[in-house]
Amino acid sequence: MRTFHIFKIKKDYATLTKNNPYHLFKMLNFIHNLDHENIDIGANLFYKIIEKIDTTKLDEKLYQEYKNNMNYTKFKQRHNYNNYYLKEETKLILHNYFLVLTSSLNQPTFFKSLTPTDNLFICDFKNADYFWLQSITNELVKNINI
Repeated sequence: MRTFHIFKIKKDYATLTKNNPYHLFKMLNFIHNLDHENIDIGANLFYKIIEKIDTTKLDEKLYQEYKNNMNYTKFKQRHNYNNYYLKEETKLILHNYFLVLTSSLNQPTFFKSLTPTDNLFICDFKNADYFWLQSITNELVKNINI
């Protein structure tokens, strides 16, 4: 199982780090691993680079997109997609400033639903993996068109 933290990066920071996201990942990883004594410093830095997500709108969008899918369930702002044939178990939890997606797949179903949102940066802190959501979906489109 992989745990992805999904952040909506403010436009200025996204422009600065679009071609070299390593420094953005290092900064978010630093904030993620701060101890409680330094949380104020981390929070100030976090709010400077992260944009608030309209979770009400996203929650409704996801529900409308998947409500007729038998693999989908929802409770409050927790969305689950369990496809036993593809061996996908995915849970997406919406928070105001980030999303947490836990999945058995490297490219879970919810990624394609989040693609239209600009400047989404995805971090898997445990595996030191990071990428712009737009870049991975562009790769998928390229592979399909070949």
